[in-house]
This record gives sequence, structure tokens and C-alpha cells, in this order.
Amino acid sequence: MLGESARTGHQAEQYFAGYLDVIKKVGALQPVDMDWRSKPGISVKLSALYHHYELLKEGEVAEHLLPRLIGLVKEAAKYNILLTIDAEDAARFDLYLEIFRQAFAGDFGGYDGFGLAVQAYQKRAFPALDYLRKLSEKYNRLIPIRLVKGAYWDTEIKNAQVAGLKNYPVFTAKENTDISYMACAKKLLASPENFYPQFATHNALSIATMQELAGENKFELQKLHGMGDAVYAGLAAKTPCRIYAPIGSFHELLPYLIRRLLENGANNSFVHKLAEKDAGLDEILHNPLEFSGPAQIPLPENIYPNWKNSHGYDLGNIWELKDLKNKLKEYDNNYWRAFSIIDGEERAGNPLIMHEPANIHRPVGDWNAAEEGDAETAIAAAEKGFAKWRATPVARRAECLEKLADLLEENRYELIALCMREAGKTLSDSIAEVREAEDFCRYYAAEARRVLGGPKTLPGPAGEHNELRLAPRGIFICISPWNFPLAIFLGQITAALAAGNAVIAKPAEQTPLISYFTAKLIHRAGVPENVLQLVLGTGEKIGAALIANPKIAGVAFTGSTDTARIINRALAAKDGPIVPMVAETGGQNAMIVDSSALLEQTADDIVRSAFGSSGQRCSSLRVLYVQEEIADKLIALLQGILAGFKIKNTMEFDADSGPVIDEAACEMLRAHSEKMKKSAIALFDGEKIPTDKNGYFVPPYIFEIGSITELKKEIFGPILHVIRFNAEDLDRIISDINTSEFGLTLGLQTRISARAEYIAGAANVGNCYVNRTQIGAVVGVQPFGGEKLSGTGPKAGGPHYLLRFLTERVYTVNTAAVGGDTTLLG
Repeated sequence: MLGESARTGHQAEQYFAGYLDVIKKVGALQPVDMDWRSKPGISVKLSALYHHYELLKEGEVAEHLLPRLIGLVKEAAKYNILLTIDAEDAARFDLYLEIFRQAFAGDFGGYDGFGLAVQAYQKRAFPALDYLRKLSEKYNRLIPIRLVKGAYWDTEIKNAQVAGLKNYPVFTAKENTDISYMACAKKLLASPENFYPQFATHNALSIATMQELAGENKFELQKLHGMGDAVYAGLAAKTPCRIYAPIGSFHELLPYLIRRLLENGANNSFVHKLAEKDAGLDEILHNPLEFSGPAQIPLPENIYPNWKNSHGYDLGNIWELKDLKNKLKEYDNNYWRAFSIIDGEERAGNPLIMHEPANIHRPVGDWNAAEEGDAETAIAAAEKGFAKWRATPVARRAECLEKLADLLEENRYELIALCMREAGKTLSDSIAEVREAEDFCRYYAAEARRVLGGPKTLPGPAGEHNELRLAPRGIFICISPWNFPLAIFLGQITAALAAGNAVIAKPAEQTPLISYFTAKLIHRAGVPENVLQLVLGTGEKIGAALIANPKIAGVAFTGSTDTARIINRALAAKDGPIVPMVAETGGQNAMIVDSSALLEQTADDIVRSAFGSSGQRCSSLRVLYVQEEIADKLIALLQGILAGFKIKNTMEFDADSGPVIDEAACEMLRAHSEKMKKSAIALFDGEKIPTDKNGYFVPPYIFEIGSITELKKEIFGPILHVIRFNAEDLDRIISDINTSEFGLTLGLQTRISARAEYIAGAANVGNCYVNRTQIGAVVGVQPFGGEKLSGTGPKAGGPHYLLRFLTERVYTVNTAAVGGDTTLLG
């Protein structure tokens, strides 16, 4: 049965009803008392039975998915037909086994046709069979096992790299998968009282091996409909063979067929080699045991050339998730304190209590604001620090940043807890925040070695030597926002420090606890106390005093466009040197969805882009352009997804989204939603979603509007504006986006590559993302920054960013004046 990963409760109900209907129809084809091994059966996917099939929502899964699965098994038992649970991605393998265990424990009246698929390319496949054997022994019941090699290999490799896992969940060499398949087959055949083996393969060597190993044991072969017919006609004529036939709509069939073609059409696949006229028998029947080549794919931490990828967590691993939850619970009632740090001295004052945005009645800590006079003291200390830091070898500065990355990793549980409690971030967002901070440290360390490796010799006439040299500018003011209180805070600081500058950090007043904790780690990493000053306070008071000082050599700022304008004017108005400003602000970010887009993937990307992090990212989706032909279907899908959205305290790990940052943000968003209810069409009213009244929670909204020009400013929160368009309106849409004062991110959802290239070339935006979310830029991979009012450039996390913190100097020597040019002598 085609169809997987239900996105809505309604879809899951439809899949469940469809499965029941097919079981009844297939079951009626043969007598009930006929052996199920000789009858057609059905394969189902757990992700189709419930739209929140993930370990973080294990409670929901047990409540909703498990009863549906048991209902299907009971129906299959009534007709005595085979029911197999299909394997899916490795991240859900633990939950997959747990759900099977719970369902298998049911009483099905002697029925033993309930089984599951095991993927041999998973490294856990071999030990998983031991687990399943014990399960069979416990309930004294046979388990049919469909042994496959696996169909999501490239996705598993990418997911492991993106997640920063310590290793891959699958084998990275095809030969190892083939060996695993044979080892698993041998284990299945060795326990005929526990397993009924079903070997799904088109590989002639695998088939012959199964037949040789089986002896008198019962087993069956399986093939895909329309594939491997010639192989099976020759080798499998005397062995029972089940044809795995996809049934479903064309919409569901297309991605399935593409996946199967990629899997079986790969250069190293048996089906591909069999079709090659010049391939010899030894090449076609390659023995995997003769493989001795090295691993061709680096481990996830080593995928980048000059810096280490940060480690993440496998949130689908039961034991890893349990350990993470236990570690974070240690900080449930922690109370943090924060101070300005000036010349190594912590400045105490009148402490201001911070409350969690998810629970305004619960204090998370307190902080002490700096006095206006502290700005002058901080600048004086930074001057002294700069004199020494600029002379510190580049290698030493880079080592300090790499040590800082290691300290972040050592303290990541507390940092994750701080992000969740002080900034209201979800667990996954908090993990990503810490990882991004580590990536900034290691990337800018590598960049410092590359950019500042020595002077660049320039071409010139004979008798002359010319060099381009780079030097630090002086004291940088780094003003960071509350929505990325760790990653952007450190991104600015580490770039300035790597270049040899002294830094005065002025973080957002909404998240001082994270910045203080991090500043202490920076000093522990070896950065001298007078090189980094931490000044806590409001932008109007302490920020303005810092920027106005003529000794400041530059400003790095991330925040609102209005604040960027104020800083820019202040820098222009003051006497003294003209200094650079590196600014990254917001955007009226759009996504264009044409009629060729895959709706389910598109809906996932829209929800994450618009409503993930409560819409509080500068890259978040604000305006969705959707082609008229698919608009109603896509909107209905979005409505269904949001109806099951969980907006709650993020210390509850199953939260889909958390609070906005403060009361001012709440009021702004509520005012805009009320305005939209009067002037636009409300497609989704989030007021229907239960929200916690103890925090700054704003539910998601979707409004249909006529034009992007109706939005006069960026709405920083979980509110999406939808505009329908016809195919011939594409150029007008691009023009409207370009007419906007912003130019940060643009998302494209299309299966027409020429169209994607055309739009990307015509749109004036900093980051264009095709067929994925438009949030979550990765350091060194997707350098981030916008155009026009969205930023000055260069892009953070990119190869040109460090240069903005440096000044260029040329050194020219007339070598002819002191004896001529020896290079002319040959």
C-alpha cells in the first residue's frame, strides 16, 4: 500500500481505513483456513497510521498509533493473511521495534502471520534479529521477517551528516550491506522455530546463497513488481516467490518509483550490472567477501575540509534520548546569575530577575545591568587588550577558538537547558543553537589560518616587491539578538577575535544569562580578560554610549532594521574615523510554490520555515506564493498540520513550538492578527489551539492577502501570509519581491530545475533555497546574510566575513635601490 508519513490526523484516518479495506478484500480472495504463506498479504507503514510518529512523541504514538496497528493485525488474523510492517528511516528504528513489541504482545488467537521488515544496510540489523528471536520465544509465536537491503541509503547518509551523528546508522559500502544481508539470512534460517524468512532481493548471488543456506528450511523470495523477472525465471522457479506490488494513486506512486529506480539503477547494483552487455560473470556475481577497500565516505564529523563538524544527538535513539532528558532535568530548577565583565571584574548592581518566557511565574535567574560610565571603562580595558592580542600569533588565536568549541561541547547540557529556559527554545532548536556556536568557533579558526596565513605577494615590475597585508582594526562592538543568544553572540565575537580585534559584547537584554555563561567560557579558552568585555544593559543606554565613542573601530550588529538605522546614523554623526558596520537584519521572506511541487514535502518545509522557532528567525517565512492550481490542496494540508500543533512549555520535549520572547512581542503579534482578521481572509485561526496561559504564547495564524505591498514591515512571529498566483504572473511576483525593501531569504518549491535557476537569478535576495526549508543556514555551507535593508554583508559563516574585521595595507619595496632584482638572473 503506497503512502507514508501522514501529515495530518485526517490523512492518518484515511490510510487506516484504506488498510482495513484492502485487508478485507485481499482476505476474501482465498479460504480462511488456507496457509497464509500461500496467500497474498499486505505491507503497511507505521508513519501512515499516525502523523506524529517520532520518539519525542512516544506517548501520543502509544495512544493513537498502537490501537490502529493492533486493529489491523486483528483484521488480518480474522482472514489469516500476512501483515508486514514496512521498515522506514533509521531515526525511527527504535520506536519501530518498540511499537512492534507492544503490538506483538496481543492475543491474536494462534495467528502467526504478523511480521516486519528488517533492513540489512542498517548496522543494527544483526543484533535486532537477536532481540526479535527473544520476543518470539517469549510469546511462543513465529515472526515472519522480510529481509531487505534498504532503500533510503543516500538519505540516511545525509541525515547523519546534518545531525552530526558520531557514526552512520547504515553501512557506507555496498559490499558490507551484502555481507550483512547474508549474515542476517543465516541467522534467520538458523531459527526456523522463531522466524519465517522472506528474502527480498534481485541479486542472483544472494538468491543462490539463500537457496544453498536454507537446506530443508521453509522460506520465500520476494521481488518488486516488474523487476528481476529474468533472474527469478531462472533461479527461483522452484522457490516460493511473493511479488511486492505497489498499490495507490499516481501521486503516491511517483516518488516510490523514483526511489526504486535510484536504488536498483545505481552503477553498483546487480540489476544495473546485469543490463551491461560488456560486464563479465565475475563482475556481475561479485563476491562481497573479497572487498577490501577503504571507507569512501568520511565520518559525519569529518565532512568539512578544514574544521570539524559539531556533534549532535540521535533523538530517535531510545537510550540517547533518555540520557539527554536525564541530563537536562538536572537544570530544571537551576537559578543562574549574570554580571557585566569589564577588565576581568564582574560588576554587581541592582539585580533584575529573569523569568522564563514559557512560564512568567518561574524565575530562571537574575542579571546586573552596567552603568553608563562602564562603557568608558570597558573601552579603556579593550584598548590595552588589543595591543597585546593583535600581536598574538594567528595560530594561537585559532587554538583559543577551537578550545572554546570544545568547552561548549563539554558544557552543552547546561547551554541547551539555558536556551530552553531563558530563550524558550524547543529541544531540537536548542541543540542546533549550541552546534552552530561550536561551528562558528571552529570555522573562523580555520578561516583565520587561511586568510591570515601571511602576506600576499602582488605582481609588479622588475626591481620592486609588493605585498598585500591584513591587520586587525581595533575595538569591535558586537551587538547580538535574543533569538540566537548563543550562536550569533559567538559568531560575531569569534570572527572579531580571530581577526585580532578586541571585543566589547553587548547582548540583548532578554537573554543576558546565556551571554554571561558563554563569556566566562571564552576567557577559560585562553582569550585574555581585557580582550573581551561583556557589557549587559539596554541598547538605548549602554549600547548608545559604546557606539558614540570615537575609539570604536567597527560594529557587528544583528537585530531589527530600525535599530540598525539608529546605529548607522550614530556612526555617521560622530567625529573620528569612518568605521565599518556589519549588519544583518530581518526580511519579508517569501516562498514560491508552483504546481509541480510535491505537496507533502512542501507543507513540511512551510511549517518549519514559518512556524518553527515560533517564527522568530530573521530567515523565517512570512509570505507564501502558491500557484492557483494547487492552492486549495496545499492550504488544506497546512490547516491539518497546524491543527495538531503543540504549542507549550519547551521543557516538555514533545513541544512543536514554544513562546515568543516577551510581552511586547505578544502585543505586536496580537495586534497584527486582529488587523488581518478585518482586512484579510483568515485561513487558519490559531486561537483554536490550546495554549498555556502562563507564558508568552502566540498560536500560528495563516491569512490570505492580495499583495506583499500590504505588509509595511516584517512581522516577527508565527503569522504566515498567503498570496495565490497564476503561472503567467511569475515575473510580476519576482518584481514584487524585488520591490520590497528587504532581501534576505527566498524559498522555491518546484520540480522544474530551469524555473528554479531562473527565479534564483532574477530575485534580489541573499539566500535562495530550493525544495527545502529556508531556515537553518549551516556555517561554512550556506553563508548567511541579505541585501538592501536585510543587511550589509559580507555573509556570516562565509569565506569573506573575516575580511570585514580587517584592514588592508600594502607594503612596497624598491629592491633595485639596494642592489637590483636577483630574479632577473634566472
